[in-house]
Amino acid sequence: MITIYNSKTTVSKPTWRDYAKLLLGVAVLVGFLVLLAARHPTEYVVIPACPFHTVTGLLCPGCGSIRATHHLLNGQLTTCLRYNPLVLPVLPLLIFSALRLLSGMFLRRVIPFPGQTAVYWGVLIVFLVFFIVRNIPLDGLDVLRPPVR
Repeated sequence: MITIYNSKTTVSKPTWRDYAKLLLGVAVLVGFLVLLAARHPTEYVVIPACPFHTVTGLLCPGCGSIRATHHLLNGQLTTCLRYNPLVLPVLPLLIFSALRLLSGMFLRRVIPFPGQTAVYWGVLIVFLVFFIVRNIPLDGLDVLRPPVR
């Protein structure tokens, strides 16, 4: 769809295949969220355990986020935050980034994002600090680790 020639961007009209891919992607996402809301993720065999945690024993910044999303979809905000406190603050950024991508692809307009680089660097720093702090074995920091289920 977007082709770059000599630092100039040429944007073509979306084809029916572009719309089909978008529709398929949205359908898969909605289907996954419906299934995730219906049953706890530990009841599904197809959702694997975190490979990073399995290999190292450490909790990555995303550990517990699928279970947190399950509780968020069911309106249990405090339980959502208990599994992964980063899910709620990062959700608006994910939605905005997806809208920017879709806007560029289908409307041929990019939604402005002043300070984009600073925001993404800030998120990366927060994730790294969260990763380090949640793995410090102190009793007071256990609120940053997801409960075992």
